Amino acid sequence: MQFLTAIFSWLSGAGASVMMPIILTILGMVMGAKFGEALRAGLTFGVGFIGLNAVIGIMSSTVGVLGQDLVNNLNFKLTTFDVGWPAGAAIAWSTEVVPWVFIVVIITNIVMIATGLTKTMDVDIWNYWHVLFIASAIVLVCNGTALAWVFALGQAALCMGIIFVVADWVQADCAEVFGLEGISLPHIQSINGCIVTYPVDKFIGMIPGLKDIDISLEGISEKLGLLGEPLMIGLIIGGLLQALASFTTPDKPFMTAVQEILKTGMNISAVMILIPRMVALLMEGLMPISEFTQEFLEKRFPGKELYIGLDAAVATGHPFVVTLALLAIPIIYVEAVILPFNKTLPLTDLSALVFYVECCVLPNHGNLFRGLLLTILMCIIYLFCATYAGEVMTGLASYTGMQIPEGGTAITCIAVGSQFITWIPFAIAKMVCL
Repeated sequence: MQFLTAIFSWLSGAGASVMMPIILTILGMVMGAKFGEALRAGLTFGVGFIGLNAVIGIMSSTVGVLGQDLVNNLNFKLTTFDVGWPAGAAIAWSTEVVPWVFIVVIITNIVMIATGLTKTMDVDIWNYWHVLFIASAIVLVCNGTALAWVFALGQAALCMGIIFVVADWVQADCAEVFGLEGISLPHIQSINGCIVTYPVDKFIGMIPGLKDIDISLEGISEKLGLLGEPLMIGLIIGGLLQALASFTTPDKPFMTAVQEILKTGMNISAVMILIPRMVALLMEGLMPISEFTQEFLEKRFPGKELYIGLDAAVATGHPFVVTLALLAIPIIYVEAVILPFNKTLPLTDLSALVFYVECCVLPNHGNLFRGLLLTILMCIIYLFCATYAGEVMTGLASYTGMQIPEGGTAITCIAVGSQFITWIPFAIAKMVCL
């Protein structure tokens, strides 16, 4: 078991850009591809993933500085700092639960496929960290008792089982909206929100007046021409957010503020254009694996349909997702300040909002109005859960030697807040154990 732990630690330490090409190369060969074909597909995916991370890095650095300026200038008083999803992932992959949870999730997926409970074959093992984190939290809070381990492994099977079913449920919309034919997204922090957004969107669709409002990027583009294209939308939204930050900074020279506004606008505009290009590379690598998988299944299981389960990063290139994520920045800041229960200061994970708003895109197929309403609701849930997670994440941080930023009392991240279904078994385990 120590050998398995060492392998998982090495793979997770290398990161998804190394882990996923290895997995996809092996999967391609298992499905009948020649080594060269499988390797090319895996490497292409890896290159696309690195490119995507580089572009998100541009967004992260831009949004991070912007967010910090808004916090400082508007004097937000919040003491649980959002240190970003990489911190949560690092903690999750660094505890003794890793090999056991990994095995439980694999077995759960195989059993559900064999019994017809899911069509999703999940190869996105990097994002097992969602249930790894909660398993670690349960073991920590419940002092490593036998009952704690039962809860830890049980929640991994339960939560991943739920997300496999949800991924199947929304796959048709993923294909229609994002163009992901034969691919599902068993990605808890992106897709578990569909449990909430689909029924709420349906309810909105029954309200007179609201149900008839349909604002889409396609409609905006047709009416506004160049001003409605993603290129200009990024420039405008980025510039407006930076203007709010720059013009609330005391004694900042006007021309310096204008310079910052233009720079931020250009960076966000670049993100709007480059993310879809990087996602296209990801898909170029994935399609051969998908085709070989379908051929493999048709030969051995005639008539049986399976989806390849992947990281929700493959859907972040949709212009509506990026636009909604940018609009979510002021939304989540306003909520962070006015919600009485909230202690979380959104910072690092602002750049990852593209993942957390995907569940707000799918139900309405790109209706910006409904997407904004759903984003307002989901950001409340994310902040509540992120605040709830602050104490336990701060405790788990000792595994990696993380420090609490100056001025804060705890750390958390919007990512663990977005994984809200995992906190239900945690809360139950905490009550039972204590």
